[in-house]
Amino acid sequence: MVTEFHIKRDAILSNLEVVRERAGDAHLFVVVKGNGYGLGLVPYACLLQEAGVTAFAVTEPEDVIALREAGITGEILMLRSTALPEELKVLIQNSAILTIGSHETAVVANGIAEQLGVSPEVHLKVDTGMGRYGFGLQETDQLLSVFSYLSSLHITGMYTHLNRAFSSRKQTLAQIAAFRGVVQAVRDAGFDPGMIHFANSSALFRLHIDLGDAVRIGSALIGRLPFHGHKLTRVGTLETRVCELRWLPRGATVGYGGVYHAKHPVRIAILPVGYHHGFGVEKIRDTYRFRDGLLYLAQDLKRTLTHERLTVLIGGKPARVLGHVGMLHTVCDVTDLACEIGDTAEVPISPLYLSPEVSRVYDA
Repeated sequence: MVTEFHIKRDAILSNLEVVRERAGDAHLFVVVKGNGYGLGLVPYACLLQEAGVTAFAVTEPEDVIALREAGITGEILMLRSTALPEELKVLIQNSAILTIGSHETAVVANGIAEQLGVSPEVHLKVDTGMGRYGFGLQETDQLLSVFSYLSSLHITGMYTHLNRAFSSRKQTLAQIAAFRGVVQAVRDAGFDPGMIHFANSSALFRLHIDLGDAVRIGSALIGRLPFHGHKLTRVGTLETRVCELRWLPRGATVGYGGVYHAKHPVRIAILPVGYHHGFGVEKIRDTYRFRDGLLYLAQDLKRTLTHERLTVLIGGKPARVLGHVGMLHTVCDVTDLACEIGDTAEVPISPLYLSPEVSRVYDA
């Protein structure tokens, strides 16, 4: 293959040890949603199981099936609360831990459990600000009714998700306090809430707090956190090969829109990768508050003033990307580099955006 995503086993295992050291005695759920954060669900989970990981977390019933068929024997927590009977049945039959985030979902799950004659493990989710799944802070009575009346559900945990742990310590601590208030209400009512967990990767590495009984870690394992000061390393690189070399004369343009104009003759290398493969792709700007606009403006101004440009590594040396990244091709300036047809190029990319068509190769 000309283009492959190479994954470093040692880097994953090193990150796992850093996480374990940081988590201490807390139970570790490794989140492998999104095709194992782009690393390939099954090979990634199998590597982690070989390294002693005993608990995983996913968001899709199909992932639970794939993990069980691949020989994953440990706990699998389904992170998405779902009231769809067909999904709940699959999850229960494959011994997943259900997330219950509403009274309606609890009723449906309890009914299916009765039909199957089983008592599935359940973790109750409390919404402290994420706004997706979970009992609201004002819905304590509904949450307590699950303990009181839905006897086919075996409640073994309660959790919440911290949506600001990467940015606001104050607001995150308020979320944790609100969640602990709900947990205490459960205990005051005479029920056992089971395992208590709320810490994600950002909370684990950015905040120095009591972590509860468990942590749920995803992005830290692949070495991608939105802040510095940790000992994690990125675990993979997209590798391709130079497929064409040529000289462009002064005044030539590159790519759609002709946004790059050569001010002098330039030697270019063409790489058979583009945004279809995930290069140059980033999360869209999907919030429109005034302060978000100011932040985006500041980010763009910084890039302009510092002449920040996309680069790739060819022969271990940076080569500047010229023009727009194309769908399937990228043009780089190699005027001052020793570069030949077939040379390997390392392309920076998040595995989260990696095309499923690109082969994932785990290095020995």
